[in-house]
Amino acid sequence: MYQYIVLLLVCYSAVNAGPINLFLNATIDDQPNLEIIDGDIAFEAGKAPPLGSERNAYIQASKWTGGTIPYLIDGGVYTAAQIQTIRNAMLRIEQQTSSCIRFVQRTNQPTWIRIFPGSGCWSYMGRTKTSGAQDLSIATPGCAYQDIVMHELIHAAGFAHEQTRPDRESFVTINYNNIQSGTESNFQRYLTTQADTLGRAYDYASIMHYKSTAFSKNGQATITAKNGVSAATLGSSKEMTSLDIQKLRAYYGCA
Repeated sequence: MYQYIVLLLVCYSAVNAGPINLFLNATIDDQPNLEIIDGDIAFEAGKAPPLGSERNAYIQASKWTGGTIPYLIDGGVYTAAQIQTIRNAMLRIEQQTSSCIRFVQRTNQPTWIRIFPGSGCWSYMGRTKTSGAQDLSIATPGCAYQDIVMHELIHAAGFAHEQTRPDRESFVTINYNNIQSGTESNFQRYLTTQADTLGRAYDYASIMHYKSTAFSKNGQATITAKNGVSAATLGSSKEMTSLDIQKLRAYYGCA
């Protein structure tokens, strides 16, 4: 059954100066039948929501049955350490959600996630197929970090970026004068008819939140937090926050 989009936030934290700037490197040059919105969310060509100050098309995100997400990791392309990082990210989500979300290696399940090293870091949002593989790109070496993989897996579970929630204007200000030309669409928000916040508070630190300077053209803040919250808080968590956990568990009926 299709559900409203559920909103968390995305923010990729740089660990040990290793990860790439995900939002500037998520491309699909090797897959011309796809398009990317919001920096790292994939849609089949022609099916992405239209551009505008608000997303004015209903977006459908489908749950994985029972919160179980089958997967396959492309063999022979990742190092043993990178495969372990991907599996550690899955395990951490399982641990933090008390197994409300489970990742199982695909056997004969009709639908699964194929994790492969594409161009950048990106994922579809929710289960998008009734049969076959849906791709999730973890490019190497820049995307193979646990927090980045967790972020993309949470997209695959059905969650968008936190700062796209309908009520975001009460919590952050988008500074369009500081945004790189051509990337303004990454700061659109969903309508109340499209997205469900599940009654949870806005989560400034969410692993699904942009950082304060995401897509900045001048190093200045593109997102300014309101209510006395510091810029450093935005997207600062390297794993799921308590609110991230609550939302994911509520979405899948575990809370």
